[in-house]
Amino acid sequence: MAAASRPVQARPKSPSLREQWDAFAQMAIRLLTVLFNWAITFALLGMLGLAGWAFWQKLQVPVAHVVVQGATPEASADWVRRDLSAAISQDIWQVDLNAVQAQLLKNTWLTRADVRRVWPDTLVVQIAIHHPIARWQGDQLLDSDGSVFQPNGMSRGLANNEALPNLSGPDGRQWAVWERYLSLKPALAAEGLEMTGLIENSRGSLDVMVQGGTKIRLGTEQIESRLQRLLDVYQKTLVGKLDQIAVIDLRYTNGFAVQWRNPPAAPKKKK
Repeated sequence: MAAASRPVQARPKSPSLREQWDAFAQMAIRLLTVLFNWAITFALLGMLGLAGWAFWQKLQVPVAHVVVQGATPEASADWVRRDLSAAISQDIWQVDLNAVQAQLLKNTWLTRADVRRVWPDTLVVQIAIHHPIARWQGDQLLDSDGSVFQPNGMSRGLANNEALPNLSGPDGRQWAVWERYLSLKPALAAEGLEMTGLIENSRGSLDVMVQGGTKIRLGTEQIESRLQRLLDVYQKTLVGKLDQIAVIDLRYTNGFAVQWRNPPAAPKKKK
């Protein structure tokens, strides 16, 4: 039996030189196209970056103006501008608004300070302050919202304003003392007595201060009735004499005691 012959495989034909050159040329064109596209992209990005940098430089305008909203004699616009002198001439976008706000709030008269930029060269500052209704413990002020603060800065002088009543009492009792002051003041005013202050001690005992520094001691009980006992006879007995009286003590079941600033001399005995 004859042996099967192996098929003869055709030898692959090598690409011609021209075909090789065409393939190389196509690959080079594709590579150049990619490189060209990347070059265009980088060029555009560079141009955008330069344009953005130039625009940012135009935005860097030094602060030239500070507009103050809500200024009062206690926190004047001039004071705000002086306090922000370090921010003047800084580039507006480099100003640290939080630091500016913190600097302003060092003035304890302020309850709020909002700072914002207005391009090209302005800082707008809006402030709100305490509204004191009385002095508390001598060197503090009682705000209309019931809080107590220690005045400082430009406006410490208001703490010496004689128009504010002087209140004193245990910590946390400021609003109760204020309300008691308001309740007693009208009755005194009806008799021509100007109430200038109220003191409550740790036991709750009350002392009323009136014009001229006279102290009226009311104690802890029957406050209104004790005060009325004095007012009922004030016009007949003590009117016009307050400048001579240091203390009127109403802490008695009946009547009251008067402590004179300069006690009258005892009458001379006849020889």
